[in-house]
Amino acid sequence: MGDVSAPEPASDRTEVPEPAQIPARSMAAELAGRGVASAPGPVARALLSGTLSAAGNAAISRLVQRQPSDAGVPSAPATDAGTTPTAPAPLPATVPPRRNYVFLMGDEIHDAFYINARNFFVQHEPTAQLVTGLRTLAGIIDHVNAGGVPVLKLFIVSHANEEGNLGFSLNAADLAHDSATGDHKPRTTFAEVRDANAAGALPHANVNLIDDVTKIEIKGCNIGRSQIMLDQLDTAFGGHGEVVAPTHKQEYSTTGRGAHMVTDEAFIPYFIEEPGDQTLSAGDLDTRFRTKYPDVPAGRWPALLRTIRRHHEKETSFQWTGVNPPPDNEQEVIGRLHAAQQFSPRAGWTLTYTGRTIVGNDFRYVVRAERMTANGSEWQELTLTTPIPPDPATLIAQERANHGRPDAYIWSAEDTITGNNLTRRVVRERTEWTIPTRIHDATGVAHPSESNQTFYGHSTVTPAPAPTP
Repeated sequence: MGDVSAPEPASDRTEVPEPAQIPARSMAAELAGRGVASAPGPVARALLSGTLSAAGNAAISRLVQRQPSDAGVPSAPATDAGTTPTAPAPLPATVPPRRNYVFLMGDEIHDAFYINARNFFVQHEPTAQLVTGLRTLAGIIDHVNAGGVPVLKLFIVSHANEEGNLGFSLNAADLAHDSATGDHKPRTTFAEVRDANAAGALPHANVNLIDDVTKIEIKGCNIGRSQIMLDQLDTAFGGHGEVVAPTHKQEYSTTGRGAHMVTDEAFIPYFIEEPGDQTLSAGDLDTRFRTKYPDVPAGRWPALLRTIRRHHEKETSFQWTGVNPPPDNEQEVIGRLHAAQQFSPRAGWTLTYTGRTIVGNDFRYVVRAERMTANGSEWQELTLTTPIPPDPATLIAQERANHGRPDAYIWSAEDTITGNNLTRRVVRERTEWTIPTRIHDATGVAHPSESNQTFYGHSTVTPAPAPTP
């Protein structure tokens, strides 16, 4: 499964003992299932005649939704319920014809996810250019730019997670950094892509090649849940294509060999989630799972619901450790300075706390010790300077801003005091309930269309208007 965690890699890549037995579906069957063949417009006719056979069902879904109809009226989007859309206009002609790419962004020799994904795409996208060996987002953009051919479908196969992290690096410098630090694995986060877009640190995608017809399909676990990451990736690719990605864990499987090899892709597991540390009743869970997955046959639910697992996730997003400054009061400050031991009242000393001030990034506390002697008054001043701990609300805002999915969590700050030291942590929490098996519908392993928002996220970037001549 294409799952990557931050900062540590995921360890729950469980292979589900449910091998796919569904043969590759024909293009005619795909079109009939989407309602396109029942109203054969130019795209349907072209596909069925072989003119655009490389487009596939995923591309047709987008064309049906985004291209104008033959009559010049925007077509209705295709739905999983089989609504027949108005026939869209054909793809704009390009010379040379449009190309499909499949980028395998990991080890296709030893990693089962990439091995099975390669088998799947070789079988289901035989005309696509298969690219291996790249490990950066910049490398993908450079490769497409260098190809010089308009793109229809651009598949990026990568480990990923719901926070928006991808299992490859941003560019060459980031790859070198990732390889030398942490777990030594490449990783790209939402914040890295956002900052790179703002700074122009990525190659400029050629929008004549990645244009309004192009679909960029991320094939990696759960990343479709991060809307802001999909939008940043869309921006990185020039803002004209559409980025589509799954909201569930993505699994590929292979059975048989050679001419008898059957490959499939599947989603796992069924899930619902809530921010924070939450508890739901059995009745609530029953209702919410059935509502979210209406295509599951009713007879399967009793057995599925018995396998629900609750996962409470509480993770530290940021940690600061430093001196714990005393409160702004006389007793605490005099105690911290051990002033009473240095200037004993029995020796005639009087201690006066004169207050706390802020000097730069520090707190400065002052205690005045004074006594009368035969020669007149005597006094000394004691000072205590400590760094000002970071403000909890500021830290939470900082961590939310850099996270690919901030609203999925409840955020808080927690302090631990040990002696005169303070550890301040920003903590995020959420609860997820899962049914740990492949998702099925009435036909078997489910293959929902990309218009189904339960299973796919879509970027929402509006491209900038073309400059006026």
